[in-house]
Amino acid sequence: MADAFSYRVKFTDIRVKPPKEEQERQKAVETRECHRDDCDLAGDHPAPKPRGLEGVYWFCQKHAGEYNRNYDFFAGMSDAELEAFNEMARHGFQKTWKFGTGPMGKDKAAAAHDPRRWRGKEFFEQNAEARQARRKEQQSEGVTAQALAELDLEAGATANEIRVRYSEYIRKFHPDSNGGDRSTEHMLARVLRAGKTLKAAGMMKA
Repeated sequence: MADAFSYRVKFTDIRVKPPKEEQERQKAVETRECHRDDCDLAGDHPAPKPRGLEGVYWFCQKHAGEYNRNYDFFAGMSDAELEAFNEMARHGFQKTWKFGTGPMGKDKAAAAHDPRRWRGKEFFEQNAEARQARRKEQQSEGVTAQALAELDLEAGATANEIRVRYSEYIRKFHPDSNGGDRSTEHMLARVLRAGKTLKAAGMMKA
């Protein structure tokens, strides 16, 4: 029985993961080595070649970082080339043309100014003025509608109906008509404000 419960070695050996650099060296054998002559690690980090050369260099992570820190795209450019590059960069490296001379052609450019299709700045200004006038009108309509509601009147009330109701509510809510009771003064203030609005809108005589 003692042998049945005796200690047994579970593993014949313990495998330890090799260091990262050793893994990189093994990977380099299977793929490619770093472009640096003194490095035998895997070259799996691309870096651009100098301007004018096609393709990329392949470095390990460490040497790719060193290469990129020292990389100068503008090296060897003349002042004229630098100025031309900056000019192209301003337009996102897209070709530009003077209006009417590009791919649209003169005929299409002229059509943009055809008064039958386009009225330019004047068109937008007139529309803006019309929108602003309409907005003011709508605001005025909303204010007068609220003033009429304070007098319990509909939107189509006549000037005479407004005047009669206004006078009625002034008497109704005035403290003198309530034995000096000032509890309805807030209602009187609302009636007075509504009357002022309607007078300003020309819906009730001053």
